[in-house]
Amino acid sequence: MSTAQSPLQSDVQDMTRKKNTPPSGSAGKRKKTTTRTATKTPAKAVKKQPAKQAAKPAAKSTAKNQCTDQGKVPQGRTLTTNDSYLPGGKITGSKKTRPVVVIEANEENELAVVPLSSRQGKNRTKLKNYQQGQSYFKHFVEIEDDEGRPIKVNKKFRENHPNMDVSNDDVKKIKDKVLNHSKAGSENKAKIEKLRKK
Repeated sequence: MSTAQSPLQSDVQDMTRKKNTPPSGSAGKRKKTTTRTATKTPAKAVKKQPAKQAAKPAAKSTAKNQCTDQGKVPQGRTLTTNDSYLPGGKITGSKKTRPVVVIEANEENELAVVPLSSRQGKNRTKLKNYQQGQSYFKHFVEIEDDEGRPIKVNKKFRENHPNMDVSNDDVKKIKDKVLNHSKAGSENKAKIEKLRKK
């Protein structure tokens, strides 16, 4: 004997069927979500470039522009000395401070010098282009000090700044005069030869 279902029971059964029936088609499929882990590419190690050193100024070709710490003393360089350190001053007894100009140097930096003066006098010639024409050079060459030792840059003969140098042209004139056109020419030549042979 069949029992008639009430409308309420019928609605409950329909709801139960819907819950137990899997959804059809692709709509019922669960989408798999794949979590991608971002992999960081390791940064390439940047090699540090060595710091560029500042370019050194090119060495000047002549020693004429700088004081002589090492190397050959250039012709035209002036030194400050005292008359008492020169053979002539030893004779006269003068103790006056005096500049001398280098006209020759050998490999040992032993020097041949010519005394300069601010006064006109016997056996002296004017240097027209040096110190506004207020200087004269004596007609004598010296290669030894008052003790008979070779003249070198030292406490007795102190090197002056290059801005006090005598020009190359004036050095040539001085050498020509003291070696070829002076009373002491023969003696001066002998001193130069002695210096060169050392």
